[in-house]
Amino acid sequence: MQPVRLSELAAALGMEWEGETDPLITGVAGIADAGPGDITFVSQKGFAHFLERTRAAAVILPPGSPSRIPVLRAEDPYGAFARLLARLEPCPERIFTPGIHPTAVVDPSAQLGERLSLGPYVVIGAGARVGDRCALGAHVVVGPDTVMGEDCRIYPHVTIREGCVLGRRVVLHAGAVIGSDGFGYLPGSAGLSKIPQIGRVVLEDDVEIGANCCVDRATSGETVVGAGTKIDNLVQIGHNVTLGQHCAISAQTGISGSCRIGNLVTMGGQVGVADHLAVGDDAKLAAKSGIYKDVPPGMTMFGYPAFERTVAFRMVANMRKIPELLQRLRRVEQALGTAGEQRED
Repeated sequence: MQPVRLSELAAALGMEWEGETDPLITGVAGIADAGPGDITFVSQKGFAHFLERTRAAAVILPPGSPSRIPVLRAEDPYGAFARLLARLEPCPERIFTPGIHPTAVVDPSAQLGERLSLGPYVVIGAGARVGDRCALGAHVVVGPDTVMGEDCRIYPHVTIREGCVLGRRVVLHAGAVIGSDGFGYLPGSAGLSKIPQIGRVVLEDDVEIGANCCVDRATSGETVVGAGTKIDNLVQIGHNVTLGQHCAISAQTGISGSCRIGNLVTMGGQVGVADHLAVGDDAKLAAKSGIYKDVPPGMTMFGYPAFERTVAFRMVANMRKIPELLQRLRRVEQALGTAGEQRED
């Protein structure tokens, strides 16, 4: 980042600043890693002790929180830090060079919007439509008849197969595959016969999908990812899944075919959801949970197989007692065996 005085940064962000000095800010970092010249933040009490020994030049804190270093005040320090990071993002034109690279291959029947960025070796298939101000990195493949809304950002080596639909401001990170065949086979005497997958994938506005994710096309109809949903890296979304709006799906999660996931659902890392299940609005699935039955709205699930959180926690607590209980059982069995022998005598 370009060096800037803390007072100038405060003015740019519309925040109040306090301190005996006006340090030069040269970088940003988390509270545990911040060094000289960095600005950091503390939003949770569990991290407050880092403030006592931080080497940061300045910190973002809530009103009233004491600080031995210069401070910016914000009701939501994490949100303010995010706004700061947004100001420091590299210029998009540095990543996506404006214009169409001479190695790009665009079918004559494709429709291209204005102010595009098509990187080296981009391929746009027959009948595809790409909206205004879209940016496609190197080696992106857009299949025939795909529709892409305005202001999408597609990073290198993404594949969007035929007939898929992307809304506005969709972000796809490197290596993602949208519209791969669903996992559909018909068992028979000759083995597994492939069931044609003739549906499509619809990604609504403001969806962001992480690196190396796969979203399978529907067998028929649509696989849908709702508006505003954010998906981490290495996630698998099966065929005919409907994923609601503003969900957050963490890495290595797998959602099996034909599931119905509500709005505002949160899934931790490595969650597994069996096929044809429904997960209600605002449900929370803790990391590594194995979901084997429908989840009601608002419920928090944990465990493998997953149970409601309080039940699951009691089960885990009781499991820790098993070695002690086994020892007690052996002692009881030994005592009963001795007592039996004495009665026989």
